[in-house]
Amino acid sequence: MSQIIIGAASDPGMKRKENQDSHAYFCPPEGTAHKKGILLALADGMGGHAGGSIASKLAVDTLIQTYYDDAGSSISESLEKSVLAANQKVLEKSRSDPEVQGLGSTLTAVVFQGSDMYHAHVGDSRGYSIFANQITQFTEDHSYVASLVKAGAISAEEALTHPEGNIITRAIGFQEDLKVDTSSTPARIHKDQFVLLCCDGLYKEVPDNEILATVYEFSDPDAISKKLIEKANANGGHDNITVLVARIDTVEDAPTWLNRFLRLLR
Repeated sequence: MSQIIIGAASDPGMKRKENQDSHAYFCPPEGTAHKKGILLALADGMGGHAGGSIASKLAVDTLIQTYYDDAGSSISESLEKSVLAANQKVLEKSRSDPEVQGLGSTLTAVVFQGSDMYHAHVGDSRGYSIFANQITQFTEDHSYVASLVKAGAISAEEALTHPEGNIITRAIGFQEDLKVDTSSTPARIHKDQFVLLCCDGLYKEVPDNEILATVYEFSDPDAISKKLIEKANANGGHDNITVLVARIDTVEDAPTWLNRFLRLLR
């Protein structure tokens, strides 16, 4: 199996008293990882009182439980089912508890299985791939300002400071009929690649080029996560900040039959 080192850090930031983010990762016991892979998840909660923190934790916990309980689906289908299950749980909580009505959360998840990476995503948290000294966002922001950028009305730089930058258009707990972004085909992972998940509290304070430089300067996933939070706080820390980093140290070889098939194509 591929060897992947994972680290994470989370902080309320400089302006918030409560941290409403949640994150987790699960590495199955040796010998079983090839079946369902290694799962990473991050959620940024929204809602008054404790609503946001309840929503994000419920979303992450439900996602992980549902994903590993689902034995009959492909990884991509299983991830989508798990996000939809998280959405249902948060909706049920909102309806049953008047104190947290209107709670919601973003949810971004990645699975490493063999030499492949799958993802599922709702909201404006982000997933980045960092490889060969380049940083690439592989998720799409589901937000009002992202739609303006897509339409050419504002630039990506203007979106970071737009007054309506906190309006998201898709999230866990907002509606029954939720559309989940998933990998149509898995992405192949590479030795020395990093995969970084973060909430908007990071990328609105620390530009992509500085995230890239920090990853290569520190290399260790825990150290990267902590340093990026320090940088976000130094730049204002206007929101909660959570960072989850996976470093790919070795990549599982493709099965023999696949190697033969690829040679035939050459």
